[in-house]
Parts: sequence; structure tokens; C-alpha cells
Amino acid sequence: MKIIQKYDFQPNIQARNLAGKKDIIVGVFIFEETGMYGSSYFKELVALVTEAAEEKNIKILLSIVKNSESKMKIKSFIDNGMIQGAIVIGVKLDEPELEKMAEQGYNLVVFDYKNTINYKNVFLINSNNYEGGRLAARYLLQKGIKKVFHLEGTQDKLAGVERKDGFLDEIDGHGIIYKILPGNFQFQLGKNLLKDEIKKGNIPEGIFCANDEMALGCLEAIYEEKIEDKNIAVVGFDNTLISSLYRPKLTTIGYNSKKMSQKAIEIIEKMINKEELEEFIYESEITLEKRDT
Repeated sequence: MKIIQKYDFQPNIQARNLAGKKDIIVGVFIFEETGMYGSSYFKELVALVTEAAEEKNIKILLSIVKNSESKMKIKSFIDNGMIQGAIVIGVKLDEPELEKMAEQGYNLVVFDYKNTINYKNVFLINSNNYEGGRLAARYLLQKGIKKVFHLEGTQDKLAGVERKDGFLDEIDGHGIIYKILPGNFQFQLGKNLLKDEIKKGNIPEGIFCANDEMALGCLEAIYEEKIEDKNIAVVGFDNTLISSLYRPKLTTIGYNSKKMSQKAIEIIEKMINKEELEEFIYESEITLEKRDT
């Protein structure tokens, strides 16, 4: 794979141009201040974006962004010619540095960001989080479940907010007893939160987690507390590879991450080539991947 790591990347741009070979180089920036960039979600998405870039002979510069100051490296990388555009993953609900770059005309493709941003040089790719939350709720309602937990994602990110909102809106009016637990998209925190509830005797009939990692943490808690997993329905979100490898196999909400990755590369290439875009947002279709849980 043509991933150019930031630490050893030293392009000779003038030499390439003189030789008549002008590579398209796109930056892939993961915004993650908590160290979760090692999660299955980020790993799989970056791999798919890289694969899509490879198919178009586009090179990738991969960079982890851990604080607000380093977000401006996107601007500096484009300004000095290291990259021609950026794909950004893991953003928060409000990203003033990113929006300033958008105002200044930098080519950006952003995953899971609010659709109120409206610039011809910015394209949004979203996971249809709200509808995914509703789909998870319908699945649990159809099973006749009356007591549920929702392990929410971080509430400063679109996925965390919309997945919870969709879930709560769908169960509203059905007489469901529910409890929200702040899992923050983390495996260990999700596991610990559920174990604490079980030890208190507070055992749900169903659990919807805003990502697969928290859901797998819940399955670990259920196993360690010696509860029959068939007695608690567990639904995750993201359909990561591990969700189908874990035993029991995790029921989860999926979206077409391969198509989303291909769309990201297709659009950033069009932006770099100054082609006119017909749309400025793509929302993936969602599916319920019904498995053992």
C-alpha cells in the first residue's frame, strides 16, 4: 500500500514536476485526542481509503492529529505542496480550525460532520447515524424487549449524538424503561459500566451500543458475570470485522464503508482536478447485520 508516513516523507516536488510526473498526494488525517485511533473502526476505514486510493494510483499521507494546534498542519501541508487535498476522519461537532480552512477554499472531504457546513470545496460523508439508531431500536422492539440500556458514544461527535437520538426517538411511546450509560466508544469503559449495573442487580433485556467495541465490552461483562448471553440482546454499530469473528457473533448496524471510502477518493480527486461536483454530501445506506446476539 502506498501510505507515506509523515515522519519519513520528504518529497522532491520540483524534481517530479521537471520529470513530468505530478503525483496526486492526499492527506488522511485522523482527529483523535483520546488515543482511540487504534480502534477497529479507524484501522478498517483507513485501510479501505488507502485501497481505494491505490486503485486510482493516488498516494496517501497518513497523520494522527491529537490537539487543536496540530489541526492546522492540514493547511501547511497543502500550502507547501506536500498534499493537494485532505480526507478528515474523527472530527468533533465543532471544528473551528477546519471550518476556517473550508472558508479559505481548501479541498476537504470530511467523515461524519454536521451538514450545516456549505462550501463547494467541502464534501461530507456520513454514516446515516440517526437512521441506524432507529433501526437498532426497531430490532429490539420487535423482540418484545421492555428494559434497555444505551451505551452512548462521546457527545461531542456527530455519531454519538445522532445514534442516541435516533434510538430514543424510535423507542419513545412504547413504554420502554431505558438507561443511558456514557461508554464514550470505549471497550473497557463499556465493559465496566455494564458489570457495575449487573452487580447492582440492574440487568437489562437489551442493550444498544453506539459502536461495536462497546458492544463487545458488554459481551465480555455478560460472560464474566456468568449471565446467559441469550438472555440479553446486544446490538452494536459499525459492523467492524471483529463483530463477525467474536463468539457469540455480534448483531450490529452496518453501512457500506467500502463505498464511502471509494466516494472519498473519487471526490477528492475531482476537487484536485477542479471538476465540478453535483452533490456535496453522501449518506451511506444502512443494514441490520443480524447474528447471534
